[in-house]
Parts: sequence; C-alpha cells; structure tokens
Amino acid sequence: MEKDREPPRGLQFILGTKQRPHLVDTLVMSNLGYWQMKVSPGVWYLQLAPGRSADLYELPSKLIAIDSLRGKLLHIEVQKKKGKEHEDLLNADDDNHVQEKTDNKGWNTNLLKWASSFISGDASLKKKAEKNTDLKDARQGETINIFSVASGHLYERFLKIMILSVLKKTERPVKFWFIKNYLSPQFKDVIPHMALEYGFEYELITYKWPTWLHKQKEKQRIIWAYKILFLDVIFPLSLRKVIFVDADQIVRTDMGELYDMDLKGRPLAYTPFCDNNKEMDGYRFWKQGFWKDHLRGRPYHIRLVTCCVKYA
Repeated sequence: MEKDREPPRGLQFILGTKQRPHLVDTLVMSNLGYWQMKVSPGVWYLQLAPGRSADLYELPSKLIAIDSLRGKLLHIEVQKKKGKEHEDLLNADDDNHVQEKTDNKGWNTNLLKWASSFISGDASLKKKAEKNTDLKDARQGETINIFSVASGHLYERFLKIMILSVLKKTERPVKFWFIKNYLSPQFKDVIPHMALEYGFEYELITYKWPTWLHKQKEKQRIIWAYKILFLDVIFPLSLRKVIFVDADQIVRTDMGELYDMDLKGRPLAYTPFCDNNKEMDGYRFWKQGFWKDHLRGRPYHIRLVTCCVKYA
C-alpha cells in the first residue's frame, strides 16, 4: 500500500535469498493493493524489482520468515521517491522500463535446474536429457509460450495431442504453461518424460484464490477465472507474450506467425467465432438470450493472445 494514497497498481516485487535475490516475482493488484507469492517455508528477502518500480518507489529490503504451510499475511507500505510523486508507474509510452529477465524464468524452472544435479547419474535420464538438448538446439528463435488448461483424463489426452500438433508445425522453441490445480497425478508424472522425448519446456503454475474475492463453487467458472482473471499475476514478470490454446485443439500451422502478430499496443487479442455453418446455430449460445442482448450485434470472441507486458 502506498502511504496516504491508492494502492500502487502494477508495482513489482521480487523474493529470494541473499545469493539469489530473484527466485519468484509478482505485481500489486489495484484491488486492495493485494499481492501474492508462492514460496516454501524459510527465510526470504523481499524487495522492489529493478526497473520502473525501483526507480519510482522506496522500499528497503525486508526479511520475511515463513514458518507455516498456510502462508503469511503481510502489509507492506511503500512511498514514491522525492521528485517522483507525480510520475505514473504504468506509463504506456515507456516500455523501456519493462524487464527482460532471461536468467529468472520462474520458480519451478529454478527448482528443476537445482534438482537435475541429483539425477544426472541415471544413465537413461541423462541420455534423454541429451536428446532433449539436441531437439531444442534444432529449434531457433524466440521461445513461443503456450498456455492451456485441462480437467479430467479425457482432456489430458487431448492436451498431449495438442502439444504434439504444436511441436510438429512450429519451428521455434516452445514452452507450455499448465494450470496445476486440475492436472491428475498421472499427467504430472508423464509430462516430464514427454518434454525430454519431444524437446519442449513446460511449467506448472497456480494462484491461490484471494480470500476477499467471491469464491466460486462451479468448477468451470473457477477454470475460466484462471484463464482470464489472474492472467497478469499467474505468470512470471519476465514473460512477454502468451497464447492460450484449448486442450482439444489441433494446431495446423506455425504458431510463430500468431505469436509475432502486432497487437498495436493492446493487451489482448481474441478471435471472433465463425457463423457461416448454419447447421450449428442451435449451439451458438451467444445468438440468443442474455448474450444476444449483451453483445448487441457485436461478434462473440474466443481464444486469446495476451501481451503480458501490457496486461496489468
């Protein structure tokens, strides 16, 4: 919370140790100045992220002790530096302050690198890891980030097919991001082997439902919340852009073309639904009832490309 003012929406925090100060990061919401980080019990150092947050605000490095798996509630006060009182933190015309942190790709990634040293002695895993490196080296260019959600064994099977279709058609490196909450233990066991076999990266992400936000009971609504509501806080700050792909989709072209699309400064890009097949009119819920009145002739959009730099 900013002293005597509104919450500093978009303020970036990093958390880590003395040796590695940036292990996990997040940003502050406009709602109640809420922020959240996922870490294990231990002693951690909280500070402002380098860049515009540290340029405009003052916050001495804080030592935080987490002694419970239930987490800890903190109230942090920040204030703007002298002479910076009237500068806007989220300056749309100043993207040079956005961080490109290539050495901090997420909490899970750092843990996986750390854990890999313990399994390097396994000959079969080492051989798979070498094959994975060769496959990754064959793909050149900026990594394409794909975000998806699967709930249930059927959609997890669809998800595997979608992954292979993306890899088959896309020439650049690919990283998949999956909501951890609804994945089965079997899928979590299989996905590391798929990543080694086919040469892609992946990360399991989650976000604890804020206590002040009205809790949803319907599973589908909760999944939709994770797909849209938490987009600006569920990914690492270093992520520049991500494409949402449904688990049951088959990709038939190089995703690089969509990933490189110029969003012209907009945070989101949606695809409008087609309506040329009249036999499907009965299934188009947006053509009747509430959605028809709500849209007032405008097209109903689905699918998503998100510019994480702008989405805040």
